[in-house]
Amino acid sequence: MPDLLRTYAPPVVIGGVGGSGTRLIARCLLELGFFMGSDLNHANDNLWFTFLFNRIESLSASEEDFDELTEILFKGMTGSDTFTPKQIDLISGLALQERKPHSPHWLRQRAHSLLSAKSRLPQSTRWGWKEPNTHVVVDRLRPRLGAMRYIHVARNGLDMAYSTNQNQLRLWGQHFVGKDCTISPYHSLKYWCIVHRRVLDICSPMGTDFLFLNYDEFCLNPRNGMGQLVEFLGLAATDGQTLDLTGLIRAPNSIGRFKRHDINVFDEGDVAFVKQLGFDINIGDK
Repeated sequence: MPDLLRTYAPPVVIGGVGGSGTRLIARCLLELGFFMGSDLNHANDNLWFTFLFNRIESLSASEEDFDELTEILFKGMTGSDTFTPKQIDLISGLALQERKPHSPHWLRQRAHSLLSAKSRLPQSTRWGWKEPNTHVVVDRLRPRLGAMRYIHVARNGLDMAYSTNQNQLRLWGQHFVGKDCTISPYHSLKYWCIVHRRVLDICSPMGTDFLFLNYDEFCLNPRNGMGQLVEFLGLAATDGQTLDLTGLIRAPNSIGRFKRHDINVFDEGDVAFVKQLGFDINIGDK
């Protein structure tokens, strides 16, 4: 695996709690010429990552098994080498395991597209992927992918508590929050806080290879946001690039939706952490 990585630039990876705006950031990278995968959904999620890692078993996978999963993703993305018999068996086996919310047909599709991938990525190509759940295993990916760059997209946790997208809470909630975790605004915010404390703890030591992207600020000040993103990516921050991409950015109407609710239902410490990260918690400013 390390030998393969030497032939390619480290990937740029995008994650966040589901519904945080990762789709827009992935679109920006695509427009800037990044290869983000050949099996994507409408939200630009890399479905090979979903297939390989979005399983509760990923949390307890042995170091050897996690090595195999990471190498499969790398080989699939770059086409730099063929899969070993063990890796083919692993891919085929994952397609047979029942896993909600994915259907058996969806799992077979992912295995087929991964096993039939033929294109070789030019070594000069900037590449990476977007899959919100990446943050769950970012601590295990980092040592295996060299100086990977990680963009964590964050929306106001109070707004996220009232999002209809609670897929991560369903999958990971009992692991991170506890067995009493329910699909509710209270536990959604608690999950958000746990995730962001964890991400900051794991990724802050990455220094300039880590970008904590405040989605609300990005949408409200797109020129500044694009300048920050382009600089992080190590690209030439020309006015043309920035202006071209700011046209993609629109602040969603859901910013500030928490103001229609009573935030006293939340843990005071969780609300304080939202404020600490620079997000609005003022219920009176509607």
